[in-house]
Amino acid sequence: MAHQTSSANYEVPSLQIWARLAAEHRVQVIWLMAQLALKLVLADPNSPLKEVQRGVVSDLSQDSG
Repeated sequence: MAHQTSSANYEVPSLQIWARLAAEHRVQVIWLMAQLALKLVLADPNSPLKEVQRGVVSDLSQDSG
């Protein structure tokens, strides 16, 4: 009986994926990760960034182009 492997079991190292991304896509990924990090920090009720003015946060989110 032949052994079948599904694509779900095949793992590609993340460095290999990153190396194949175009520079513009790398920038987008980094920007999205930064936005996620900012949202996580702002969601924390004890975050010192809660004091940041909403205008500053709005300006950051509008830079996505």
